[in-house]
Amino acid sequence: METGTDGRVIRKYRLRPAQLVFITLFLGLPGISLARWIVPEDDLPLTFKAGMLVLISTVYLAIIWFWRAATIVHQDHIAVRQLLRTRRTVWPDVLSIEVENNPASSRTMLLDRAGRLFALPGGVGAQADEVRAIKDIWERSRGGGWTPPAEATVLAAQYRSWARQSAIVWAIFLTVGSFLALLVSGLVLNARSEWNNDEIPWLFQAIGFVPVVVFVAVYQVAVRLLRRRHTRVP
Repeated sequence: METGTDGRVIRKYRLRPAQLVFITLFLGLPGISLARWIVPEDDLPLTFKAGMLVLISTVYLAIIWFWRAATIVHQDHIAVRQLLRTRRTVWPDVLSIEVENNPASSRTMLLDRAGRLFALPGGVGAQADEVRAIKDIWERSRGGGWTPPAEATVLAAQYRSWARQSAIVWAIFLTVGSFLALLVSGLVLNARSEWNNDEIPWLFQAIGFVPVVVFVAVYQVAVRLLRRRHTRVP
């Protein structure tokens, strides 16, 4: 956490430099080694190279997200910086700031007037002192006309957040499973058939694209199914 007295930015939360360096080295070095092997290798099919480079790129996008992710507390609003955008919410539009009601979680969640419930990134976590400090600023700055949210609004936002998290879990599970299944079956079939580059089936050549496609598809379908099930509950 960084503290400022410039009259505008009050607090700024990011992961510590040591954490960011560890994440970068842990995730980034294997990608560099893999790319250095793939790119100059003439015997590999072009589709395979492209797919693996796409897969490596997603890892580096995750690294960039960790470096960018931040929660910035201003006098008149709170800003949540993500990979491609910064979400700004003025204090009167903040309905609640609470530690997630989950023993396995260490996230602090913000609910805005539009019914969106999202985590505060950058190391805010569930640190009681920091959460209390942010809530104090919010309570002082939200204005006299602020009213607490209705219980139905909170429950609906919590369900949408749960649906997103569940969809992510399913997407990761099926992504890893499909990738490993395809990889193992490809190695087994190759050992039996001894393919040359021209004989490798396209699906195995495009193995690097599989995790990206499966994750996006499963996430979108799972979110829609979970939300549809919620709307049918009487």
